[in-house]
Amino acid sequence: MKRNLHSRIVATLVSVIGAFLLGGGCDSMIYDEMLDCPQGVYLKFYTKTPCDVDTLYPADIKDANIYVFDSENKFVAEYKASNVTLSSDYEFLIPIYPHGTYSFVAWAGINEHYGLQNLKQGLTTKEELLLSLKQTDGIADNLNGTTLYVGNSVDVSLPDPESVLGAYYAHIPLGMTRYTNRIEVIVEGIAIPQNYHVNINMRNGDYSMKGNILSTGELLQYPAEYTYGNRVLSAKFTTLKLENGYDDRIILMGKDNKIIYDEELLATLLLQVPDVNLNCDHDFVIRFKVQEQTYAVTEVWVNDWLIHSYDTGVESDY
Repeated sequence: MKRNLHSRIVATLVSVIGAFLLGGGCDSMIYDEMLDCPQGVYLKFYTKTPCDVDTLYPADIKDANIYVFDSENKFVAEYKASNVTLSSDYEFLIPIYPHGTYSFVAWAGINEHYGLQNLKQGLTTKEELLLSLKQTDGIADNLNGTTLYVGNSVDVSLPDPESVLGAYYAHIPLGMTRYTNRIEVIVEGIAIPQNYHVNINMRNGDYSMKGNILSTGELLQYPAEYTYGNRVLSAKFTTLKLENGYDDRIILMGKDNKIIYDEELLATLLLQVPDVNLNCDHDFVIRFKVQEQTYAVTEVWVNDWLIHSYDTGVESDY
């Protein structure tokens, strides 16, 4: 009798130890039930544009809002990663229950400048509105000093715990794309720089969960930060994602709001530079040379590349 009891105890211990070695370790395994075994996905955040040779871990990603979706792209849950320092070793664990196929969207840099949509579990999809850039009377909040990123994962299938005899964790890289851009507009050749101002407008303030610009958004004017020098002004802007098809304009105005230049920002300026790639480049300097007697632009430069040159028939005064 004692020998049979001893044999059963040894057999049970061997079974439990074997299950641990196979990747298990949750308490319910003692009862031959795997449904309560923990599962999850470790997310590793990084950036790598088409122009980068190596994977990068930007220091300005300090936090992340992570949204979990099921196999039908319906919202499941939200998690927040705070005080993040990205590196090749950093990972953030998302616990998952039940097993199945999931995907993840991460946004970094969401702050007080954005309004967030209320999400409904099991209903909200990736295509629906997530965030909107705040604005007052059509003027967008000033994003100077902030950076917004978004990333989408591949689909991840987590197996039934019974099929793997224990806990299962996947490790998934999640590439982040920068959405903020810094644009400095310099206007040269004007006697009183304070008489001039620059507008950059675009309909790019509303975004779906997965990061698409929503075409239903309002047209926004981005605020400028001005500095003035001798016959020159500088207007610095921080904009969101630059993409064709969203009513992007750059407008240079003189005294009495006289329009001197009014063109598409992307098609007529940024995309005319041979080495500009909007997937890689996010810092631009646009320089206008102005003939003040005729209120005409004589030259337009982008990142030291001459884009347009105009013959006004009047000799320049600078």
